[in-house]
Amino acid sequence: MSKKATPVRVAVIGSGNMGRHHVRVYAALDAAELVAVADPNPATRALAEQYNCHHFTRYVDMLDQVHPDAVSVSVPTHLHAEISAEVMSRGIHCLVEKPIASTIAEANALIALAESRRLVFTVGHVERYNPVVRKLHSLIQEGKLGEITAIVAKRVGGLPAVETKTDVVLDLAVHDIEIMSFLLDRYPDQVFAHSSRTLHSSEVDAAELLLDFGAASGFVQANWTTPVKIRTIAVTGTAGYVEGNYVTQELNYYEHNMSKLKGEYIAEVAQLAASQLQSIQVDFREPLEVELSMFVATIQGHVRERLVSPQDAREALRIGLAALPRKKAQRTTV
Repeated sequence: MSKKATPVRVAVIGSGNMGRHHVRVYAALDAAELVAVADPNPATRALAEQYNCHHFTRYVDMLDQVHPDAVSVSVPTHLHAEISAEVMSRGIHCLVEKPIASTIAEANALIALAESRRLVFTVGHVERYNPVVRKLHSLIQEGKLGEITAIVAKRVGGLPAVETKTDVVLDLAVHDIEIMSFLLDRYPDQVFAHSSRTLHSSEVDAAELLLDFGAASGFVQANWTTPVKIRTIAVTGTAGYVEGNYVTQELNYYEHNMSKLKGEYIAEVAQLAASQLQSIQVDFREPLEVELSMFVATIQGHVRERLVSPQDAREALRIGLAALPRKKAQRTTV
């Protein structure tokens, strides 16, 4: 009988919208022991008491006194590099929320630090762990869709209650940039982008991105201005078409009839249009729970699937930055 692994002692820095969910999920994981949460907001003390862990107003004091094995860093983007570097300089495994950092130079420094200390370092591109994305990846790998020709993602609506300090590209569109690269197993060669500002006082709050993946294209629409929240992805291939909903985790498949058709063009078009809808079974699971479970399991040496690599996160940042033009529209080689 195998010996049960010792729980990983985890802490969370930052208790905002995402941080408090990290606290909740860690507290429920058998493989983790939530030991502390750090945030200068006095209200965080109640959160710590709710989940029976220590509260610190200064994250450095937490690191000094609690000595966790692993930390989730869920703070504003401009603090990602500074705090993640402090965590890993102490030999502590790190998961930082997306984007990995504010600049490519900061991202490179974090990657080098993690490699030099032999630490597990990953970035919270949480949609990668959505069962819809994982199933889509399997379908593509199995050849169910044939050669992929296009991926279209819509991530609109859901205006934050408090104005964000970042733009919609690095806050929302970066999810789908990373997912498209994952599904196609390559980074885009170019990005064409248009962006605008309507409601936000200073940052871009609407953007459309066209990504050139060579034989395939990717289109991302991201904004906070649409009055309804939509989170969808659609993949077109030579053998089929799939629509997925990130929120409901529904996946619908249409098989192409082209290989079966003969005769006049108009008859082929009529039959192609008659493709039957097939619902694909997806086992519903919270993406953050999947992500944090895999983070903890990787630290314990139970590697079953690959976490989002910091290199992939760096490339998603690079593409996102390229999609933030000085002019309203631009073409950038990435």
